[in-house]
Amino acid sequence: MKKVLFATSALVLTAGVAAAEVAVSGDGRMGVIYDGNDAQFSSRARVKFTLTGESDAGLSFGGSFRVDQETFGTTRAASNGTRGAVWISGTYGKLSMGDTLSASEAAIGDLYEIGYTEGSFADDVEEISYLTGDGADRDQGSNILYEYTINQISLYASATDGSSNSWYADTYGANNADDDTAYALAAKYSADSWWAALGYAKRGDADEISLAGEGKFNNFSVKGVYLKYSDAYVDAPLFGQSHTSGDEPVVGFAAGVGANVKLDNTIGLSAAYQMDAIAVKGFYRKDKYKSDADSQSFDSFGIGADYDLGGGAVLAGGIIDTDYLNDTVFDLGVKFSF
Repeated sequence: MKKVLFATSALVLTAGVAAAEVAVSGDGRMGVIYDGNDAQFSSRARVKFTLTGESDAGLSFGGSFRVDQETFGTTRAASNGTRGAVWISGTYGKLSMGDTLSASEAAIGDLYEIGYTEGSFADDVEEISYLTGDGADRDQGSNILYEYTINQISLYASATDGSSNSWYADTYGANNADDDTAYALAAKYSADSWWAALGYAKRGDADEISLAGEGKFNNFSVKGVYLKYSDAYVDAPLFGQSHTSGDEPVVGFAAGVGANVKLDNTIGLSAAYQMDAIAVKGFYRKDKYKSDADSQSFDSFGIGADYDLGGGAVLAGGIIDTDYLNDTVFDLGVKFSF
């Protein structure tokens, strides 16, 4: 695969000492998305900056952000820690800060992505709903993640600062949006062809216990995920049938189910098969919610295939049916890496 990278030596102290380097890469995609009613064209292109360096003592450091992460609304996102990340690593592990994963997600991850939009055509239902450090949790502010591996065991710890703004904005009260601080702990054991992981997270009064494992055998791989939540309340407008979008009610709890809706547990299973340039992938997910009066489960499943065209281009498509959407949706297109 031919890649175009622009790298510059930012600092060279003495002969034999590694230089700081800035590398530019990118990705893109183009294709068609069907939302159950209409087909739409969908494309994008993104550029990513990756910064790396090494101290005289051999301590590695770096950072990364995409061009679209430089700002978010009126906030300088990559400069205040809510987009992009920086890290430092050495003998005693790796410490990252910014828009990083939680300890649980770093150890476990999500279900397998499908389609050329990698699941976004169905609102990313393959992504597990972690309490902290997840993409939807930016109101928690900058995240810090520590990772350490010894032999076959990896340990993770993460925490948030509870503010979506920089210290400067917090100090002077500019658009401050404080939220509960949160933390997570996780451990992972990795063997040659399988791994298993256990995690725990807490955000305010909510708790999360996560358990997952993955095995790979020849060309086949399978992954299972289970999360149990306590006091993980969900905004009621997402579930009330009186809340409408256009002429149709938003998919959610039936009328009369009661108040105080909270996520109870999530079960997920993914499988994939790789044969030369073709990969077939699928997933199933069940989310169970409870309220004062009743409980209800939301099912999601999807299947897709990738064909590697070589040179960083992949033809991909997927179809997803989920109770979170009114219709079955699919996408088909080409994704690129540069």
